[in-house]
Amino acid sequence: MKIIFSMLFLGLAVAVSSCVKDEPDDTTTLPDGATPYTESDIQFVPYQSGDRVFKKMPLLDSTLVLQFKERLRTEEYFAWDQTFFTYSTDAALEAEFRLRYLQTENSQKTLAIYLPYRDAGDVVRANIFEMPISPANVESGFFKDLIDYHDTITLNAIDWYNVYEITPLISTDAPKDGPENYNRVFYNSIYGLIQMEQKNGTVWILQQ
Repeated sequence: MKIIFSMLFLGLAVAVSSCVKDEPDDTTTLPDGATPYTESDIQFVPYQSGDRVFKKMPLLDSTLVLQFKERLRTEEYFAWDQTFFTYSTDAALEAEFRLRYLQTENSQKTLAIYLPYRDAGDVVRANIFEMPISPANVESGFFKDLIDYHDTITLNAIDWYNVYEITPLISTDAPKDGPENYNRVFYNSIYGLIQMEQKNGTVWILQQ
């Protein structure tokens, strides 16, 4: 009887010990060599609340509003921080700004912008525009063919500073493409998304 009791106690102790050991620490989900995002890093995405109003160039006669939905601190390597907006023109379209880690020649902290559109068959899809949160070596490393970094650039007669000019991370397959798909965006850490260009020639500029 004592032997049975001892075995039961030992099994319970092992089970409890296993439960404790199975709890991951805060860094187990990060890529090798990566460090957690700091508050300063997270501010690379300036959105906390409020809508963003865009005007159609050049006459500024049409309006597109990105309506703030929510911001989530998920703290996973594939989605450390996520901000969502819905489109005023189509409730099914949702834009996402995702801070994450991108494994290239090394692990980089990046912002991936998912811009939604409807393809030629009216199916909702998204194109991805990605940039490192630090511009250091941006034009010589992995992003050299995707990004032009501007200390100053003039858009709609306004000077903007420290701007990333970004083309899509990957090309869109023809069956999934459409005239409303995006082919270029402009972004900085002060205003966020500044300008969006679509394949049909439409250009949206942030209202100031």
